[in-house]
Amino acid sequence: MSNSLPIVALVGPPNAGKSTLLNKIAGRPLAVTSEVAGTTRDRQYADTAWNGANFTLVDTAGLALGPNDELEQNIVKQIEVALQEADAIILVVDGKQNRAAIEQNVLKKFRKAGKPLLLCVNKLDSARTVEEKIGEFSSLGIKPAFGISSISGRGIGDMLDYVADLVRGNPGGAPSSEADTKLEGAPLAPPIAIAIVGKPNVGKSSIFNKILKQERAVVSPIPGTTRTAIDSNININNQDYTFIDTAGLKKKEHRQQQPDIFSGFQTFKSIRRSDVCFFVIDAIEEITKQDQKVAQEIFSQEKGVIVLVNKIDLFSPKKSSQPKRGETGRIIHNPSEDKYQQLRDYVSDHFPFLWLSPMFFVSGLTGEGLAEALEAIKPIYDRRHKIIDDATLKDFLAKVMKKNEPKLLRDQKKPKVIGLTQTATNPPKFELLVNHPAAISQQFRKFLLNSIIKYLDFWGTPVSLHLKGKDKA
Repeated sequence: MSNSLPIVALVGPPNAGKSTLLNKIAGRPLAVTSEVAGTTRDRQYADTAWNGANFTLVDTAGLALGPNDELEQNIVKQIEVALQEADAIILVVDGKQNRAAIEQNVLKKFRKAGKPLLLCVNKLDSARTVEEKIGEFSSLGIKPAFGISSISGRGIGDMLDYVADLVRGNPGGAPSSEADTKLEGAPLAPPIAIAIVGKPNVGKSSIFNKILKQERAVVSPIPGTTRTAIDSNININNQDYTFIDTAGLKKKEHRQQQPDIFSGFQTFKSIRRSDVCFFVIDAIEEITKQDQKVAQEIFSQEKGVIVLVNKIDLFSPKKSSQPKRGETGRIIHNPSEDKYQQLRDYVSDHFPFLWLSPMFFVSGLTGEGLAEALEAIKPIYDRRHKIIDDATLKDFLAKVMKKNEPKLLRDQKKPKVIGLTQTATNPPKFELLVNHPAAISQQFRKFLLNSIIKYLDFWGTPVSLHLKGKDKA
């Protein structure tokens, strides 16, 4: 995390309501919630404030000593990282479960962290049951204990009062100035938001972790491991970025599990609130219709796009035939000069509408190519906010018209282009004033859009063009 706010970790067994509690306190649905135990797998952060104290809540996966498989080990690692970085720990338990359901080994792990620890007995929707359940769970030996309902909000205020005092290092006392000044000096400009998107198991979380230089998201060969969109802030060369690791967009099935449905919604929301998307493709797998649907979703949202062909450390180019020669016999392309040319051509054939986007061959495992991809973000962001003055647009349109005037369409008036203006930024939008919009062919519109990108330097971002008739001007 880029800020220095105190961190309060929400821990506990699966399905105790930690994610619902995070969403309730944050006031928005950041974490995926479901009755399916084990829905949360990655750490989810939310900055919040209470009674003049600013702090960061972190939601963690439910810790259960289950099968010793790779995914379970990675989840445990995520929880241990959260415990290490936390300034305080809230143990959330299900008040409808028996106290004996709490593993003593799990409790030992939380106590071993050596951080202030408080207990929240959740799902107590009736005031009558609070005292009884608090008494039942008192044998855990954790004080203070609060009876809460993360659905209705009952008891959360009292718990947050204690947390606010705790993070100020002054339990029960007056607010100190330290917590109030944590956010001072924050940049006025918002960070550039980058969503890392793609179908499941293309290596989005590995790229995410490599960029942040920490195990921020659970990585596993099991498709669909990431279920929640995770934000992390980082400063690179004095520029603030927010990277969003998203769940893989799966194929629509007749019966999808509830967590998968919510994950899909969050991924779409992440694309919408991003400035630029890292569109991730697997270098060693065939491109599928699902890859194309993800790319089309990014493009339809008019976001800046950087194509990352991942797992390049595992890629082996096929042996090519003889070098391609021109009519004079001169070599015009030698496959040995660029071992990725086959792959570049293959990707371009499947995503012709992404011709405007830079493509990088990367490895989330070794970090190869990621530095170059990161350097491409800011120029695309700047282009999305660029304003072209009227004089430049006038000169540009004159040159374009000289090169290719709109052709006469059957049964239409003779096309006439009058002027071009820019109407919006982020994404860039232009308006073409003509005598009659229906007389302008799709071919000319596409030519003009491509020319705007090429000659006015809007590489990396979609540009839209609206036609306006003279009679409506």
